[in-house]
Amino acid sequence: MKLFLDRFVLGIPRLYLKQFPYAWIVFIAFWTWPPNLSWIFFLVVVAGLFMVQWHHAAWLSLLKEEHASAGGKFHVDRPSILLGLAARNIPIMSAGAGAIAFYLNSQIGLTAWQVFVIITGFLLLYRNSLFFGAPTTYVLTDSGLGVYFAPGHLDFRIFVKYDEIDHVEKCGFQKDRGWDCFARTQAADGLLLLPKNPNGFTKRMEKLFIAPRDLEQFLRQLPSSLQP
Repeated sequence: MKLFLDRFVLGIPRLYLKQFPYAWIVFIAFWTWPPNLSWIFFLVVVAGLFMVQWHHAAWLSLLKEEHASAGGKFHVDRPSILLGLAARNIPIMSAGAGAIAFYLNSQIGLTAWQVFVIITGFLLLYRNSLFFGAPTTYVLTDSGLGVYFAPGHLDFRIFVKYDEIDHVEKCGFQKDRGWDCFARTQAADGLLLLPKNPNGFTKRMEKLFIAPRDLEQFLRQLPSSLQP
């Protein structure tokens, strides 16, 4: 039953799940309406947040079932949110929202605080990668590397087998090199995966750059033949 539900959830595009922040707009706009009505939209926001997290958990569950069901290696590395990015971008966003709220005060039937909370809440929910980095997870199994990368309202879920990788290089991300960066940030320290196939891992992905949270521990989990 659990696997069935996980497959069902993964079958829902993240694009649809990420529409829940629009309910935040209605929740704040209808704040002065009968409480039962406005709180319905708040529950939609809570349900949306839960579904997004379940989407990620379902991917982990199915990956484990397919590649580590017999108790094999299943090393999970989930880079943490970028506090520095949040400390820089949230005040800028808040200042812009405050200016717009001051300008629109009562002009559209909403108070200044409602406009401010609508803008800040919506952006934090819908464009969260701008403030915390793109949610990213790496999983090492006995047969390959799984990557979950959600830079916005779309997500990428890939699994690269070790026999598809020619070698791994320890380096920092370099722009304009044709690398696909599946990381919370374009980090100075990371790993570049180069494919055995000269045409790349797929038609759209040639070389893959990743940035695990614990780089040294991640390297120790790689097969010895791939360690840089």
